[in-house]
Amino acid sequence: MIDRSFEPRDLEPLLAECGIAATVLVQSAASDVDTDYMFELVEDAEWVGAVTAWCPLDDVGVARSRLDELGKRPKLRGIRHLIHQEPDAHWLLRDEVQPALGLLEERGLLLELPAVFPDHLGDVPELARRYPGLTLVVDHLAKPPIGTAAIGPWQAMLERAAGCPNVVAKVSGLNTMVQRSDWDASDLEPVVSAAFVAFGPGRLLFGSDWPVALLNGSYQHVVRETVAAIRSVAGDDADAILGGNAARLYAVELR
Repeated sequence: MIDRSFEPRDLEPLLAECGIAATVLVQSAASDVDTDYMFELVEDAEWVGAVTAWCPLDDVGVARSRLDELGKRPKLRGIRHLIHQEPDAHWLLRDEVQPALGLLEERGLLLELPAVFPDHLGDVPELARRYPGLTLVVDHLAKPPIGTAAIGPWQAMLERAAGCPNVVAKVSGLNTMVQRSDWDASDLEPVVSAAFVAFGPGRLLFGSDWPVALLNGSYQHVVRETVAAIRSVAGDDADAILGGNAARLYAVELR
């Protein structure tokens, strides 16, 4: 369990140590106050190239007003709702949520999905069909059940999601799905390979899932082994996954 606040000053020296030029800050609370605080934090952190924020998606009037406010923030690139904390696993398909999703599509914002297999991954193709102009970002490869018999069904569902051209996925947070603390790149390579086959080199993004990733490894360990797994699987295409795709999708200027 992690029970403390993390701020840019905690991450900045780790980025420098690992040779990472820019990052995307992603919301972790369904709160306007938390979202506003995030934007305050990144004002002086030039290495935060983009922000995925939160806004209420189940009330289109409130969502429109809030998106108007957030749209004045130059680093806003996407919206995420903590669907994995909703009692209804199909929350994003609820009628009252659809108008706000249409707003995200109209405004060119990404929709990040903290999807968890199997509860949410199965809904991704339907969302992609409803909103073909909305880029859906599946966080953490939808938490693959590494080392279990459920890995086959996970792969099949991931492939169905990848069949939609407006769906991309993050190779991130995989270490917390490994049941050992002495994990390395070889534990991640099978699911990274499955994702590479499904999405190809142009629709995968590297991420650390810091600070949640600290539950099973240091930042340096997570970056080193995840990067090694991506390079082993993707070869010459690894650089796109390790930075180029995110820079393009999130409009991040790499310095």
